[in-house]
Amino acid sequence: MARTTKKKTSTAPAPGSASLPPEVLAALGQPRPEEKKSFKSEGVGAILAAGWKFAFKPGENSLRVHMAAQFYPWKVGGLVLAAGVVASHAAQVSGTHAIAAALATGAGAWAALRVLGSLKARERAATKLAAQWAQVEPAHARLCVAAAGVWLIAVILIQPSTLSAWWWSGLVGLLALLALGSRYWAHHRVPRVLATAREVGPTPPPPPGEHAVARKWRTRVGNSGGALPGTKLTDLVEESYGVRGRLHLVPGRQTITSVRAAGGYIATALGVDEADILIEHVEPTEKDPKPDSSILDIKVVTVGMLTQKVPLEGDRLVVDGDDVSIRMGPYADGDGEALWRLYTTDSIWGGFVAGSTGSGKSGLIDALALGIWQTGNTIVIYLDPKNGGSSPRIFDRAHWAVGKDPQTWGLVLDGLIEVIEARGLENSARLKVSGFTPTYERPGIVVIVDECHVVINSANASKWGRVGREGRAAGVQVIYASQIYGLQTFGGDDAVRSSATAGNTVALRVSRNQSTMIADIPLDPSTLPKITGVGLVDAGREVAFKAAWAPSEATAEQMDAALEHAPTELDPLAAGAFDAGSGGLYSRRHEIAAQQDANAEERLQAWEGGRKPAARQAGDTEVALPNITGPTGPTLFEIPDIDPELLSDADLGLGILAEVDRDPHEQLLATWSGAARAVLQALIDHGTLRRGEIEQHVMDTEQCSRATVGRAMDDLAEAGAIEALPKRKGWHLAA
Repeated sequence: MARTTKKKTSTAPAPGSASLPPEVLAALGQPRPEEKKSFKSEGVGAILAAGWKFAFKPGENSLRVHMAAQFYPWKVGGLVLAAGVVASHAAQVSGTHAIAAALATGAGAWAALRVLGSLKARERAATKLAAQWAQVEPAHARLCVAAAGVWLIAVILIQPSTLSAWWWSGLVGLLALLALGSRYWAHHRVPRVLATAREVGPTPPPPPGEHAVARKWRTRVGNSGGALPGTKLTDLVEESYGVRGRLHLVPGRQTITSVRAAGGYIATALGVDEADILIEHVEPTEKDPKPDSSILDIKVVTVGMLTQKVPLEGDRLVVDGDDVSIRMGPYADGDGEALWRLYTTDSIWGGFVAGSTGSGKSGLIDALALGIWQTGNTIVIYLDPKNGGSSPRIFDRAHWAVGKDPQTWGLVLDGLIEVIEARGLENSARLKVSGFTPTYERPGIVVIVDECHVVINSANASKWGRVGREGRAAGVQVIYASQIYGLQTFGGDDAVRSSATAGNTVALRVSRNQSTMIADIPLDPSTLPKITGVGLVDAGREVAFKAAWAPSEATAEQMDAALEHAPTELDPLAAGAFDAGSGGLYSRRHEIAAQQDANAEERLQAWEGGRKPAARQAGDTEVALPNITGPTGPTLFEIPDIDPELLSDADLGLGILAEVDRDPHEQLLATWSGAARAVLQALIDHGTLRRGEIEQHVMDTEQCSRATVGRAMDDLAEAGAIEALPKRKGWHLAA
């Protein structure tokens, strides 16, 4: 059966007819196109329509829309005032009407709070701002409703009938509105740039229950004019140290590096120190083995944990099988501790500690020495150019302590190399092992070299590098400590620096000039707060930690307790090799130390009695040199009638006098590098220079920016190396 369809007549106009006049269309028999009916006002009607649109339908970019949040309290105040006028007139009719108005006011206040807490109130334009405020600040919202109710009831009771009475009632209401609205206005600040608001669209209202830290981030950091536009914080949780949560970046536009680079801006936005903002990658889990790299962990420390003292007490070791680490101190948020790796399977590790004056470097070295002794299978050798001034506690208890005695330093270094060779042969020929495992009978050796930039030089750098490279499998390693990190700290040998930092690198607060050299630590140590003991590590978490500390007496007591179970002698093989390499000084170390003390006391008594100490003989035991690590020369003190015999190489006590004629600026230049060194050299060469002359000279020499030179001059001035002349006459070296 054939299928039939009905033909429908098309009412569409013929092609090209849409543009014909109506008269032509009528002549052709086609219907006229129907015009859309619309109301067009003219004259007074147009004025009224424009007023209606201005009052109730403002444009998207109008001032009313832009300032809607700021105008809202005035709208509410106007409604309350209108309600007060109506209620007062109703109360004047009779007492029954007054009671009814008062009851209606109370019921209305209760109903207003209930309505504002509903979801529909947050969706309606008329109540959206009030409902959101009730969610963000519920206590303040209740206070506002209660104040409005009290004012209405007061108006009902007073029943103002004169203009003066209404004036005073209105004034009280106005003052209450200004007082209560101040908190609301502080939260809804006036946008500063209207053009920016038009570009990015209206700012979304704060989500219900928004955390104060999230609000600061949204309005100060993640907004269009902030340091990290488009970012946001979620899942904020209160912790004992402050707040933790998730930081969502804009994919493809921001990284963890850019976030850390903006740390200073974030700190001022949140009102905390830069070191109190901890930003890390999200740790992988079984459920999420590959976390989204655009989502980071963020912790904001608000309780000042870095300012709290961490007691140095108890067992400082963390033992996991063959791995032994020393606890240095807790991280800023209290989640875990920074660790110094001492032993792993078949290896012993050293490291480097950098810290400027007052950073807590000596206290941290004390804590490391205590942990080493607590192992019960490791001895400590201590080299200190300050004759124990860096740490008297270690100097008095070390297996072998050497003060400012460069010749003995060289013999100790030769002895260490001899031990490494002997133990290497023992490993291969006797023990058939490839590494080192410490025991009480065959202890490890850790050499602590304080102020290592004084001990290491170009002549002995290769030997120190060999100890770092080969000593790991022979149970011999070095902990270096210095205020500077430049290559000159390691005798100009990058191999020494690499071996020194292969195990551990700890940076306490250092100058900006030095922080750029510490590549092992991703964060900037120069931004750490000026709090003793706050530092960063190259392994573990990328956040600041607070080193444990105890008073000198308490630290000494703990060291003595640890030494009761620590080895007092090396194994015979190592002891014999050490003695052979040091030319017999190792076996005579206690005798030499006692004789040094006796000689020093004898000379001190001679000076106290007004006598010149007796001339020393060539065979006398060496005495410790003065506690001077800087350059010496005739400008520091006068040297009367020096006996040439005292300047021989065999005399270690007064050998420093042989360096009287050295350039007094050599030590100063060795302390600095880069732009700072160029600034010092310019002032040495020219005496006094103006700041612009210094900047131009260093920029030409180092090919750096003016800002880099300015930072270098600030660091030098802070360290007391240079100073400005009065009345802007220039800069010169500090006296």
